[in-house]
Amino acid sequence: MAVNATTAIPFLSDAWLAAAGAAFADLPVCPDSAVRFGFTVTDPPPGVVGEFGLVLDLDSGGIRLDRDADSGNPTLRLSYHDAAAFLLGSALDRVRVFESGRTELTGNLTHVFFADRTLQQDTGGLLARLRRRTGGLPDGLGDIGWTGRNSFVDTPAEERAAADAAADELPRAVAALRSEVGDSAPGAQVYVSRDGRVLADFALGTARPGVAFTRRSPTLWYCCAKPLGSLAVGQLWERGLLDPFAPVCGYLPDFTGQGREELTLAQVMTHTAAVPTGLDPVHGALYASDARHRALVRELAVPADPRPGTRVNYSQWWGWLLLAEVLEAVDGRCYEQYVEEEILRPCGISGTTRVRLTAEEFGDVGETLPLVYISARGRPAQPTYWFSSEAATTCRLPGVNTRGPMADLGRFFEVLLAGGRAPGGRIAAPTTIAALTARHRSGLRDAFGNADWGLGLRLECGHLDPSLTSFSRFSSPRSYGHDGLWTAVAFADPDAGLVVALHLNGKTHHDQHRARLTAICDAIYEDLGLC
Repeated sequence: MAVNATTAIPFLSDAWLAAAGAAFADLPVCPDSAVRFGFTVTDPPPGVVGEFGLVLDLDSGGIRLDRDADSGNPTLRLSYHDAAAFLLGSALDRVRVFESGRTELTGNLTHVFFADRTLQQDTGGLLARLRRRTGGLPDGLGDIGWTGRNSFVDTPAEERAAADAAADELPRAVAALRSEVGDSAPGAQVYVSRDGRVLADFALGTARPGVAFTRRSPTLWYCCAKPLGSLAVGQLWERGLLDPFAPVCGYLPDFTGQGREELTLAQVMTHTAAVPTGLDPVHGALYASDARHRALVRELAVPADPRPGTRVNYSQWWGWLLLAEVLEAVDGRCYEQYVEEEILRPCGISGTTRVRLTAEEFGDVGETLPLVYISARGRPAQPTYWFSSEAATTCRLPGVNTRGPMADLGRFFEVLLAGGRAPGGRIAAPTTIAALTARHRSGLRDAFGNADWGLGLRLECGHLDPSLTSFSRFSSPRSYGHDGLWTAVAFADPDAGLVVALHLNGKTHHDQHRARLTAICDAIYEDLGLC
């Protein structure tokens, strides 16, 4: 391995920790905006610290390092070179730390996203100076690597025309969107229809450095993709092949032991299974192989005294991997093929939307895929490779990994709103759609304002408490949809005949994200005289 030998200070040595302390001494660290990480180095060379804590102020960019690895959230076990890549590397270097399969992570993965933004921005260039004083680093570590980063992005004329046409229909909403682009997000993509008539289908701003957002840019749906799995379950339920309220082990006979035999898909789809988010077995192994993901889910351990249904336990990854396993056992087709053939094609969704990219497809579009930027508390949005690298886009994560235009996501919700009637023929009975969108979880709420839930669909709960507003202050209690990665929302309001699919490519903190989405969706209702 080539090394940078311009200085003799080894990474994580006493001298290096002293240099880091001196470098960041003048940058404040406020408890209200700081996150603590715990690091354990699995192969520390002689003379360096093997366990340490990192306190990172997400606002000021201040850093503190100490020898106490306890009480970090998240905590990481990783190699010596991976620890250097995490602290001193670029956005791509940091993502590769997790793609390697060597790193174990517990705790809140979201903190890693915001840490990535703060480390990239490198207030005062202090990390860059520290990197230059650090010996033993691979050549190129920390290179930014963003192509077209500082180039001007000229929005195509047809995209400007589409945005202007939408502004004629929805002037308040488009103005609210334009106020966010360049502030909390570099770009946006929007689709709105009412009673089947398209009112808005346009994009604004930048999809990634040097690439304009267009209506056909394949954005990351993240958890807005979960309703695809919900409809798949509903279809098999309607055909008498699957009961979501029956134990999963009835379809996967080896899914027993350690409490697994009690789990049902209904618990997974209402996010009331007795498996807290922090115990998601896929956590920290997002980019593992299909076989590894299957093994992790099959080895899932349910906590003692589980009491399912007593609290919200949101399942980002493992739940929809389990759902995909059940679907394959019942139908014989893999999840991606089933969704493509039974849902996307009949809904008229084809072309750029993919449940999962192949390596060949990534080779064709990887350099232009829209990125998720990280933006928070007034700091500039920073592009990230999270969920946009080849390893991420081609791995098996059924509940999060779909990419496509918001227009395609909107068309899917139009089919739900039509009671399962699709351009390619009916794909579900109205009673099936009603069953999926009924209130299966009620009386529970979590710290993020999520309350009542259908089978894989978030329901409007603003009538219960304004703090529980799901989509808009004006959306009806019968509205249903989903959020995604604190960037996106998609929903249907049966009372208004309205479908909205919206993506802002700046991932920000929950409270700021909910405020901007509510303001934009409120404006849609106001423009249409629905409030």
